[in-house]
Formats: sequence, C-alpha cells, structure tokens
Amino acid sequence: MTIAHQGQFPVVTISFDLATNTSLSQGVAAVENVKRRLGMPASVLASFQGAAEAYKAIGSNEALLILAALVAVYIVLGILYESFLHPITILSTLPSAGVGALLALMLFRQDLGIVAIIGIILLIGIVKKNGINDRRFSHWRLKGLAASPPRRRSTKLRFCVFVPS
Repeated sequence: MTIAHQGQFPVVTISFDLATNTSLSQGVAAVENVKRRLGMPASVLASFQGAAEAYKAIGSNEALLILAALVAVYIVLGILYESFLHPITILSTLPSAGVGALLALMLFRQDLGIVAIIGIILLIGIVKKNGINDRRFSHWRLKGLAASPPRRRSTKLRFCVFVPS
C-alpha cells in the first residue's frame, strides 16, 4: 500500500479534463462550485496544480500583466532612444495589432488563457521590433538615402526573421 504525500500531508489527486468549448476559467469555477456544495470540513485542503494552478496564480490580472509588459517595453525604448516621444511612435501600431489578436481569438472561439497572453506578449515584441526597423530606415532616408532602398532593406530584414537562410 502506498500513500501519496505533498509536503508532509497525505494527498488524494482528483483530475479533470475540460469539456469541448469550455475554458479553463469555467472549469476552475465549476470545480470550486462543487467543492463549496460538498461542504468539506476545514481540515480538508484543496488546491489546483498544473495549468489550473497557473491560471489561479494569474487570476484576473491578465490586463495588468499586459500593461506591465507595455510599460517595461516603453521604459527600455525610452532609455534606448533617450526620448519620451520615440517609444510612443514605435508602439503606436500596438493597438491595431492587439485588436487583431483579440479578433483572432474570438474568430477561433479561444479564451484569453495563459497561452494567448504569452502570444500577445510575443506580439508586443514583434511589433516593437518592426517599429524599431521602420524608425531606423526612415532615419536613414532623412540622411539622404532614396525612399525605396530603405523600404527594401527593412522588408528583407523582417522577412529573414521568418525564413531562415
């Protein structure tokens, strides 16, 4: 006979899988509702593990997490360009990219879960990189280069990120 332990306490693991078209938040809420209805004694501790635990840790702070990422990117760009204005111009394309990401999630009926938040944070990085490239090549154009060579260079550099040579 084997008794499983977590720390120094004996444990029983109850697993659940999500039904089709059910988000993790709905699954966690359903499990907590069942736990409440059972009326378990105070000596019984219940906790989540895995993706459900990570979801509970993030909680409803998804917007705060994305805002913190934007503030961090703005600060780094401000230090890089020694300006308050240039980071705003670089990040000005983020709203349309964010709306596109949210529309894609709605179109494919996906929830704003952990993977989606990670994807949005990666999208912030990609948009920022494209903004830096655009600013750099427009700066070159102001120094006297023709308009089309900087655009071609910028397009080639962006395309090389997706197509390894």
